[in-house]
Amino acid sequence: MKKILLQGAMDIETDYFVEQVKNLPDYEYYKENGFEFHMATAGSKRYIVSTTGMGTVKAAMATTFALERFHPTLVVNQGTAGAQARDLSVGDVILVEAAVNINQMSMPKKELGEGSDPFSWEKGSQTVYYEADRALMELYSKMEYTSGRMRKGKVATGDIFSRETDRIIWLEENYGTCAEDMETAAVFEVCEAFGTPCTALRIISNNELKDAEFNEETARLLQEYIWKITYEFL
Repeated sequence: MKKILLQGAMDIETDYFVEQVKNLPDYEYYKENGFEFHMATAGSKRYIVSTTGMGTVKAAMATTFALERFHPTLVVNQGTAGAQARDLSVGDVILVEAAVNINQMSMPKKELGEGSDPFSWEKGSQTVYYEADRALMELYSKMEYTSGRMRKGKVATGDIFSRETDRIIWLEENYGTCAEDMETAAVFEVCEAFGTPCTALRIISNNELKDAEFNEETARLLQEYIWKITYEFL
């Protein structure tokens, strides 16, 4: 039996998944140590829905708990992301090829009174690009997506919400990323350690470079797309 862990950081990023599993005949709600899961079986597939909480630490904790407790055979991490490229619009979807933790940075030494210059910061010596499972990534591009464009790309993960145009452009240029979130790299790292195939999709919910404000409706669009592929093709 395939056990599929479907993740989102916020309630708006998992509410559609929860609705779907609640409609299945053997729905089960599980809670332990602050972690909540909605589970159900349809045919040869077991769905496990997890709202991880926002940020790298919460995402890593929730993923580790789920892998140890339920032993999923694959993980799908998904949700909203802010664009780092001007050509991305709200509603576009990124098939994540790799994710990098941008919290890992090295700063040059400055004495008292010399101020701070974030543009002089460099990637930390332990910076790693964690890659998605290629077969899963290709599977989740199988169905036509009609609410925007779909493209492959790298995402930046950090415990920040970037709204400074120069900084967003700097991150794109220095990390080769096209969007920013708070969870993907952490989930990829945990899944790599456990040897569990993992893929990620991110829908552009805002683009500060074009003054496009956060649109929470995008979270449901992505869930609907992922659920249809998961239910029909996986």
